[in-house]
Amino acid sequence: MDADIHTLYTSDYYRIMDFRCRCTDCRTSKPEQSENFCISFVRKGNFLFNVFRQSLDSYSGCILITKPEYERTVTHTHAVPDECTIFEISSELLRQLKEQYGHTKFFSDTDLHSTLIRTTPETEFLHFYITQLVLTRAGSKLHIDQLIFDMIRKVLNDITDYEPDERIHAKLKRNHLATIERAKEYLTQHFMEDISLKEIAEYSLVSPFHFSRIFKTFTTYSPYQFLQDIRLQHAALLLENTPTPLSDIAFTSGFTSMEYFNAAFRKKFELPPAKYRNAKMSRIS
Repeated sequence: MDADIHTLYTSDYYRIMDFRCRCTDCRTSKPEQSENFCISFVRKGNFLFNVFRQSLDSYSGCILITKPEYERTVTHTHAVPDECTIFEISSELLRQLKEQYGHTKFFSDTDLHSTLIRTTPETEFLHFYITQLVLTRAGSKLHIDQLIFDMIRKVLNDITDYEPDERIHAKLKRNHLATIERAKEYLTQHFMEDISLKEIAEYSLVSPFHFSRIFKTFTTYSPYQFLQDIRLQHAALLLENTPTPLSDIAFTSGFTSMEYFNAAFRKKFELPPAKYRNAKMSRIS
């Protein structure tokens, strides 16, 4: 496949790569084989990932999980070039993952070569946060390792049997994939602000009347729910990794009152913020 692939970060256990397809007139790529287990976040475009008897419909909001040593092809179905962030897992880390997840159908069934799952606001934000730390070189090795492992756990825990979403048909993707890509970009970059529906819709180049319906069809979340979960994931990361006071965490995560932050956090994580932090700290020690 004609593509630009750049390594953004390498550790002892994984490699983070930026994949940008450069195909302009190719329909289906030549057969290729992956040598590593990969978790790929689809950022832009739409393509069919063909492996064995499966054809996985991949677009923004999907995570492609692929086992090594299987032949695959890619069929392009969208005019926008595909972009992905690929987390390539080392053989040593894969061995450790199999010790924990080897009993699951995805790892134990040799006929399952790849699968596709939907992102959640939490995995979307972890992907965004990790790539920002890597691109700005602001994260320590230990911090990035911890975030990567958290992301891997969340992704592998969400694996289910792949079924295409019939509501997201070809015409909807053709007309509104770019809408969703822009909306999620805006939400992840401006979650600390008091965002209005009008602002998101205008940035996404669609009318506010249609935006909420389209967004929920693609993500299964309302824009407000998606934003709320991003804010709570950000708060959880700060509670786990920093001594920042609770009030500062609330306000830098986009909450305007401590009462509302405490209630929302407790509903999401089943613990108030202070007890959540204590539980994480005691687990580490």
